[in-house]
Amino acid sequence: MRVGFLAGSLIWGLAFTAQAAEDDWQLLRRVAQASRQLPLSGTYMHQSQGVLETFQLYRAAGDNGMVERHESLDGPKREIVRNGNELTCYAPDKKSLAAAKVSSMRLFPGFLPEGMGDLKVSYKLRRLDTDRVAQRDCDWLQLSPKDANRYSLRLCVDEGTTLPLKAMVLTSRGEVVEQHAFTELEVGPPRDRALLVPHNTKFRYQLRKPGASPLALPSAADIAAVSGLPQGFKLMRTVTRALPGGNKNVRHMVLSDGLAVVSLFIEPSGGERRTERPVTLHGAVAMVSRVDGDLVLTVVGDMPEQGLVNLIKSIRVSRP
Repeated sequence: MRVGFLAGSLIWGLAFTAQAAEDDWQLLRRVAQASRQLPLSGTYMHQSQGVLETFQLYRAAGDNGMVERHESLDGPKREIVRNGNELTCYAPDKKSLAAAKVSSMRLFPGFLPEGMGDLKVSYKLRRLDTDRVAQRDCDWLQLSPKDANRYSLRLCVDEGTTLPLKAMVLTSRGEVVEQHAFTELEVGPPRDRALLVPHNTKFRYQLRKPGASPLALPSAADIAAVSGLPQGFKLMRTVTRALPGGNKNVRHMVLSDGLAVVSLFIEPSGGERRTERPVTLHGAVAMVSRVDGDLVLTVVGDMPEQGLVNLIKSIRVSRP
């Protein structure tokens, strides 16, 4: 009788734990939606590589989806506007425009992709302690990779809206690579829609242009052309574009494990030589290239430098 009771208690405990874990994953899906869709006005700070910057953020619904404007409050004057699927940088001079392009690589708070895919293959999710950010109560969630080639992401999620109030990118040793946090937040669309309109419009650069060739869903041939991807990574999008001058084309493929997003660029080598020395571009985003016979492979993504090196060494690209 006692054995049966203990066995029943164990089964109930395992079922409860499994349900709690599934509830956490459902919460993360709501977090992803709020991070991209919740109307708001706020101020957030970004800290990376010893540099602290502050941005103003306004977001509201528009005709083509959500519209949001990020404006720097210190450092080079720059603005980044997302209008549906369009993303445009604005600045009063070319130097500030270059800074805007860098800032646009990772826009807080929308770090989680719209389609998260099967994160469970490569990451573990767990709840941590409660905290308080921007005078709002929040709960810490952490996505930890199952290998050392990717970063962990720790989010403090607002209890009322599921909006990430703070985000920290961590190495496998727990070191903070990059962090963002709201210092002020007002939920709801801005009272004046003029706040969604950029001011410094002398120079502009569209990273995602209306009417431009979009990244298409990969065909069976595209998927077969790339092998050696790390566990959990899949080919998500692909497109081929002509480089300036029109002498050669570059093939752009987007790879993702549901959290880390990596762009793979494939172009003719032209006899050039490149070293496999990674370069950190901005915060958690790094880049590395290597020559593979008659091709140059370049990967850019939010992974540790050594993780990108391991990835580019393992990738195999078949020729047409």
